Amino acid sequence: VLLGGLLLVADWEAILEVIGESNWTLLFPALLMTGISYACLSYSFAEVGLLMDIPIRRHRLAGIGFVSAVLNHLVQSGGVAGYGVRYALMQRERVPLNDVLAASILHFYLTSLAMQAILPLGFLYLLSNATLTRATSIGIGVLAVVLILVFVAESLLIFRSGARRKVLDGIGRLAKRLFRKDVRRVLTDFDAAMARGISGMRRQPRSAALVGILVLVDWFGSALALGFCFEALGSPLAPGVLFTGFVIGVMAGVLSALPAGIGVQDGSMAGVFALLGVGFEEAVLAALLFRGVFYLVPYLVSLGCYWRLTPRKATQQEPSPT
Repeated sequence: VLLGGLLLVADWEAILEVIGESNWTLLFPALLMTGISYACLSYSFAEVGLLMDIPIRRHRLAGIGFVSAVLNHLVQSGGVAGYGVRYALMQRERVPLNDVLAASILHFYLTSLAMQAILPLGFLYLLSNATLTRATSIGIGVLAVVLILVFVAESLLIFRSGARRKVLDGIGRLAKRLFRKDVRRVLTDFDAAMARGISGMRRQPRSAALVGILVLVDWFGSALALGFCFEALGSPLAPGVLFTGFVIGVMAGVLSALPAGIGVQDGSMAGVFALLGVGFEEAVLAALLFRGVFYLVPYLVSLGCYWRLTPRKATQQEPSPT
């Protein structure tokens, strides 16, 4: 944040010029795309939960998915913050922890599927359209290969029950050795919940296809929200430039493990867009504007949703005298 503030102060005149020429009415379609993105993200979690036979109504599951997703975006702690709130809300419906974890992991895999598929293409676009040093080009190529291998490993663990059981058995033995605690029953229940979700996807291909469509619309909506932020600042982007900067910036923020990827996501986005020929001042302001539109506004909305999702005890009235 300090570095970003110094950059803004150092280039203040150019930034004021960009702000003066901006069309702020284009923030409305940016907010609309943000709403569509979060709606698709929330209902895709609800569909995954229903595929796993979680006994909660679709709209309530979607509300829980929305609140937890907003918190995960703000506090990127490996999902602990958002999934903790998700479990707290679902526990009131007597949903076991293993079911919550299995649904969350399966949903996270499906939502990251599109990002992990687009990211190597973004690296290739960057290599083809930006002037990079040889070392940087090699580093990006190696990173793309590593991400592809990670994606393949994740897919095997999700869809191959034998591979998943071997990994869980290894985790169980390691936990027993380190903590002197037998967690095999917990891991077995988790494996059963995950298998139930995969079985539900195979048994209901239309619902699984709906989840895939919602995931794609979610990612496209969030990228278009960033695109409208650039248009508001008078710098419309080509589709290839937009999706490359968006994917690399968001992934960098996730990997940083900092809350909301603050600093890392914004700096990565601005740097990639600058390499692809976008003005640096416009790139910095658009990244900051996107943070407000896509992170802060949904967080404020989620506070009201959380209040509605939390049951309140009925007021006990004194019996009237007879």
